[in-house]
Amino acid sequence: MSTLSIRLDAELEDRLDREVERLGTTRSRFVQDLLLQRLESPSPFALLQEARTEYKLPNPARAKVKTNKAANVKALVRAVVAGKGRAK
Repeated sequence: MSTLSIRLDAELEDRLDREVERLGTTRSRFVQDLLLQRLESPSPFALLQEARTEYKLPNPARAKVKTNKAANVKALVRAVVAGKGRAK
């Protein structure tokens, strides 16, 4: 097992000590657990890319989606107005 030294400012060191005490562990174990957790889990971006591939979803950065909200609203208004003019 190797040794790693890091520099901490006083505030961060105090926070670390309080958390270590609260958890009943050591500084080394705490940092090791955090490193393992971070290194084992894929990044959110990687998870998103994996889901896009699996479900064959387009990449929004490359997708050319056109929406015409004004036309959609006009069509909805026309449908409502046309419906009110009908006899019951």
